[in-house]
Amino acid sequence: MKTKTLYHILLLSLCFVMASCFLFESKPEAVDGNLSISLRFTVLSENDSTIVLPVADLPVKIYTNDYNIPPMFDITDDSGFVYFEHLPYAHYNVEAFTLIRPNEYEEIEVVGAKSLNLTVDSLGTDMTYTDTLLMKQSKSGLKINEIYVSGPPNNIFYFYDQFYELYNGMSETVYLDGMIVLRLSKTALFADTLSVTYIYQFPGQALTGREYPVEPGSFVVLAMNAFDHNLIGSLAGKTVDLSHADWEFYNNIEAAAYDNPNVPNITSNNGRVSQSSRVDFMMNMSSDVLALCNGSDYDQTDGINVNTVVDCVEYSSNPNHIKEVPYCLDASWAGIGISKYAGESLERIRPGFDTNNSGIDFVIITTPTPGYHHE
Repeated sequence: MKTKTLYHILLLSLCFVMASCFLFESKPEAVDGNLSISLRFTVLSENDSTIVLPVADLPVKIYTNDYNIPPMFDITDDSGFVYFEHLPYAHYNVEAFTLIRPNEYEEIEVVGAKSLNLTVDSLGTDMTYTDTLLMKQSKSGLKINEIYVSGPPNNIFYFYDQFYELYNGMSETVYLDGMIVLRLSKTALFADTLSVTYIYQFPGQALTGREYPVEPGSFVVLAMNAFDHNLIGSLAGKTVDLSHADWEFYNNIEAAAYDNPNVPNITSNNGRVSQSSRVDFMMNMSSDVLALCNGSDYDQTDGINVNTVVDCVEYSSNPNHIKEVPYCLDASWAGIGISKYAGESLERIRPGFDTNNSGIDFVIITTPTPGYHHE
């Protein structure tokens, strides 16, 4: 009996070894954990914009969501360099902020940030990634701070929990009266007007109204549907509670449109703005353009004047994306690598921080944060 049992064990072991030859890939040539990242941070000279100067003693953070490893921090040396070693190949986000004093009268905040897709395929046999980041100055004001459109983790193709978040980074109160929120379609890169897909407007009188204030340092959540999406059984714990959103998009001509009576509406057919679409304010899950305008031009039939734009964010998961709006509104795009139905969201690396380049200003976060910041 013992001999027979041992025979069966040896036979099963041999079958497993043989199956392994077919089931498992061959050993990778590049050993994971050998990646090094060398980054240099610079800033333009105050006296000569053709000269870049190193930023020394700058705290730098890098992190990845590909592995369960904590963020890494280090400080730049006198030449502006910082080094990270013995890393796994992964997609990394880099963030760095500091206050600089270009002269004795002024102090400004600058940021250096980048998304690095560092894989064996992208680097080949090179195990060191080297780059220079030019830090840029932030612009304060009312900003689009977060865009959540990707949908929660689910297999029922649910994405109706979309929301957009504004943030007032100014030192004084701003007012939403009469402002318009736009989903833009492709526009010539040097056009004076913007082509509109969706247009919704806050109540009140644009520019002069004072009914809908946003205090300094405040977040404003704009929900597609303002209810707790976790109440949908299969989504419990995977999505967001928007029942307490600050505003809700409401299409007056949508049949059986959801309307939370406790949340004020941003409307699409109110006598000033009007659109034929009978759906809520929905954005493409992987590529689109969102704009906030002051509302002084609300006739979308001839396009919206580019000079009325308060903030604009273009995003695309595709690194080879072709830009859809003028560079003066957004010099690049956010969201490279964001996944559908993964619960991921786009948020500024700091509340309201804006260099007019969404490729720098935004990062992908694993969980949406309506009404607050991810750090």
